[in-house]
Amino acid sequence: MRYWITSDTHFGHDKLKEYTERPDRFENIILHKHSSLIRDDDVLIHLGDFCIGKETYWHDKFMTRIKCKKWLVKGNHDKKSNTWYMSHGWDFVADSIGLRVFGLKIALSHIPMIDNGLFDVNVHGHFHNSDHRRHEPELVAIKTYKHKLVKLEHAYEPQLLRKIVGA
Repeated sequence: MRYWITSDTHFGHDKLKEYTERPDRFENIILHKHSSLIRDDDVLIHLGDFCIGKETYWHDKFMTRIKCKKWLVKGNHDKKSNTWYMSHGWDFVADSIGLRVFGLKIALSHIPMIDNGLFDVNVHGHFHNSDHRRHEPELVAIKTYKHKLVKLEHAYEPQLLRKIVGA
């Protein structure tokens, strides 16, 4: 079993093409790359902002293609109840997740978390490959060497948690 991390897929959010220079039909690229890398016995942890609009359509499409266990850390655009997400295919839904793996205490969140000494690494999303969100001073101010950003725009594919944290 491997832990895969993805974030900010923003399925159906055409403005992301402008904000982050995503290609046309970026959703198909994301679905293809995720389904080709992730095995059925893996866990995919999505760090929030799954889609914008057409929630049922995008959830059905994603859940049909990705067969592993799927955990959702809700982001600022994930406005439905935890029950709604669970009934639409997620195996686990939370505002943040704490894992002890690879000899590390790992906090998984959508936005960077304040370093309160309870984690060794905070793996988060929210920022992209542009200055679209980098000027949120309250978030920029709390980032330290312990914060690891997962941005989908690097290759539109999930990343192994082991590699993100350097284990």
